Amino acid sequence: MDETKKALKGNMVFGWVGVLLVRLVVPAWIFFGAFTKAMGASPKSLPRTILDAGSAIGFAEHLHLLLAILTAIEFVFVGVMFFVPKLARTAAIVMLSAFLVVLIIAISRGETSCGCLGDHSLAPWTMFIIDASLLIGIVLCKPRHTKCYSNNGKHALIAASIFILAAWFFTFNSIFYSLEKNNSNLPASWYPQDVSQWVDQSIDDIDLFDWVTSWPHDIHEGKQYVIFYARTCDHCQSLLYEHFSFDVRVPTTLVAIPEAKDGFFTEGLLENPCFDCKETELPIGVDWIIGTPLVVAIENGIVKCANENEEYETPQCLNW
Repeated sequence: MDETKKALKGNMVFGWVGVLLVRLVVPAWIFFGAFTKAMGASPKSLPRTILDAGSAIGFAEHLHLLLAILTAIEFVFVGVMFFVPKLARTAAIVMLSAFLVVLIIAISRGETSCGCLGDHSLAPWTMFIIDASLLIGIVLCKPRHTKCYSNNGKHALIAASIFILAAWFFTFNSIFYSLEKNNSNLPASWYPQDVSQWVDQSIDDIDLFDWVTSWPHDIHEGKQYVIFYARTCDHCQSLLYEHFSFDVRVPTTLVAIPEAKDGFFTEGLLENPCFDCKETELPIGVDWIIGTPLVVAIENGIVKCANENEEYETPQCLNW
């Protein structure tokens, strides 16, 4: 008899843990991520896996719309988990499983951020552990059915619909309001799908080069390196220290990328060891989604090699 009571008590504990996970913890976790992405209003917060997939299906020039749609979908699942108890567990499992698939791809590609929490994102491995732990908890702890848990379905759907519509309005208004402030001829965001396709093209035919504020007068003459970097990027600094701090054998131009759409960071700036490099920059007002350092080797104005996230130990494009 005592064993039966203990088993029932244990099942009750697991049941309440399940309710807590699917009705509060998981939806709050997803809500925070969706809210920060909507507030940040930057496609830069999306993992490159999603950006590549979105670009492949026609969102290459509409990355803000892609961000808004994906964020709105997350809010749908949050609304279901908060207000529709019968579907809460299924919604949580589907959403967390989708996150884990994206994270696995991001980790396999060596990405350093998954964009799961907007600008506050943790490393993909950390996010994977958190999401996987939540998913395991939901699978093992089936939510306990109570009168509160089995509330009126019609009222639940109405509450969920109101929440979702309000969240959608907030999401699209927040993200597209940022576009209205961009009155220049520059794109709202720019993401290079595959810079290796630049090889054998003239730099005059590549949009990114056209947007640079100014170029050295001899940029089309002979062999040269162009390095797009961020002044707060430690990988960029390592590359410059390793290959450009003493003897710059090939004329090199550094192009600074604004860290934010509204300008360059003023704190956390790293020392530039390349005193012989020429310097210029990309204009502010654009979400530059570029893996830094982006190294481009050109000869007589023709691209010979281009590589994002160039490794300082084994660079692919520093051939001269």
